Formats: sequence, structure tokens, C-alpha cells
Amino acid sequence: MSHGYRCHTAFVLVTSEDKARRLSHALEAMHPKPIGVATIVIEAPTQLWEVGAYFDQTPNDVELQLISAAFEINEFQLSELPTDWVAKVNRDLTPVKAGQFWIYFSHNKQTKPTGLRDIKIASSMAFGTGHHGSTQGCLVMFDKIQSQQRRIKKVADVGCGSGVLSIAACQLWQAQIVATDIDEVAVEVTSENIMANQLDKKINTGSANGLTHQLHTSLAPFDLIIANILLKPLVELASEIKDKIHKEGSIILSGIMTNQESELRKAYQSVGFNLYNKVVIDEWVTLQLGLSDTRPNPSTD
Repeated sequence: MSHGYRCHTAFVLVTSEDKARRLSHALEAMHPKPIGVATIVIEAPTQLWEVGAYFDQTPNDVELQLISAAFEINEFQLSELPTDWVAKVNRDLTPVKAGQFWIYFSHNKQTKPTGLRDIKIASSMAFGTGHHGSTQGCLVMFDKIQSQQRRIKKVADVGCGSGVLSIAACQLWQAQIVATDIDEVAVEVTSENIMANQLDKKINTGSANGLTHQLHTSLAPFDLIIANILLKPLVELASEIKDKIHKEGSIILSGIMTNQESELRKAYQSVGFNLYNKVVIDEWVTLQLGLSDTRPNPSTD
């Protein structure tokens, strides 16, 4: 696109991550379709989120009003920017360092620090691009698991979002990986990012609720299961995850805040899991748990 290109934007604030996720998907389905959708946590303790869409033509105001009514939110704030929308995305979506990974967007690599692994993001249309504390927490937890020298040959990424965690796990362990999400848009984005990192022959994707897909049943038990989602589905998946994890395997749970940790840990302790490690970033908690009573090679935070 040429410089001077005018960008139309529509922004609104919502009061939960779940609503932010669902709202972003509704915006992606609009006609005309937005050229980008962004979700940013404004205040983590109060769960205040900003959801915005960028359009290369005037958005359908009636459709935006219908979306506002359906989600029971305030009206969208509309504006027109006399700038190339790509330039704005370049400023907003800067590269992120998390653990030993350098996550960058295809339009903005910048200079990678020495010794880090590249993860290229081709699309920003799903959660999990590395800017969020829960995704960063999972990547930091990968470092801890790697330091434990655990056998990681089969991995399930439940709620894969943008595919960042699957890509990182593949780079670290060269494992067989299944990346699934309940949202078909997220699966499409994950597939796009996997191809951008030339890993499409090593990571299988599919749309699934939990670990019920044939991809899961054919590969289980897993050495590592990652679930970076929300508290309610994490609790509901406790028994299902236990059934699919190897007895010496690990699970990584994330997507919860500090005030939700106790409830989550109780749910998994009730089915036999023990806590191995914990990472907290910006009040977002990431846990490593397993079925063994012995914590593997304890690592320090």
C-alpha cells in the first residue's frame, strides 16, 4: 500500500478477556472485512480491554451498532487516520523477547539480540502474539522445562491462538505437535504462522474443543500439554488432560490471573496433579504441573 493511505478505525472498551475474544471474532466477520483487529489489555487487575478494528474503507456503521447491541457494550469510537495503516501496525506491534525467543512481525523484524530463536508472526488476527503476559509466561516456562532435560516427543497445544507456543515447542524439542483451537479463525492464523516459519510439515492443526480431536486420540499420551486459555475451560479440562498426559509428562496451564490460581490448582490437585513451577508476569500466572510426586530438577524463578 502506498503512503498517505487513509485508515478507518473503530475502538471500544470491554470488561473481560472472554468478551474481548468473542468481540474480535465478530469484527473479523464484518463486511467490509477489517484489515486488522487488535486486542490490548488496558488494566489487568480490573480486566479492562480495548478492542479495535482497522478498515481500508468506511466500516458499516449499522453492523457496528448491531454488534454493540449484541455484546451489550458502548458504541464504537470511529475515526479516520490520514496515514498508512501498516505504519501504525508497525509501531504498535513491536518485536517481543520472551524466554529465549524473539517474536517479530513479518513487517517489523528489527535487530534480533544475539542468541535468541526467531518466531515470525505473519498475522495479528488471533490471541497469543507474545505481547500478553500469559503467552510470555508459557515461553519462560519452556526454558524451565528444557532445563529439566525432560523427554518431549509429543506435544498438544490446546487453544493455540496464533500458534506461537506450538512453533516455539517445535523449535526447542523437534517434537510431534498437535495445535488445536475451538475457533476456526485461530486455526487458520496458526496455520499461516506455521507456514511462515516453515514448520508446516512438523505441526498438525485442527479445530477442536479440548483434546477430543482424532489428532489427539491417535497421538496420546503426550509428554507435554499446553493450555493457555481461560479459567472455566481449564477447570473443565482437568480430567481430560489427565487422560491424555504421559505419567511422566508435564502440563502448562496459563491464561489466569493471580486471584484465580487457587481455584485452578485445587481442580488439578483433585485429579492427581502436583505443582512443579510457577511464573508470574503482569499478574498473569503460568503453572507447570505433573502427576509425579517428585518435582523434576527444580529450577529457580
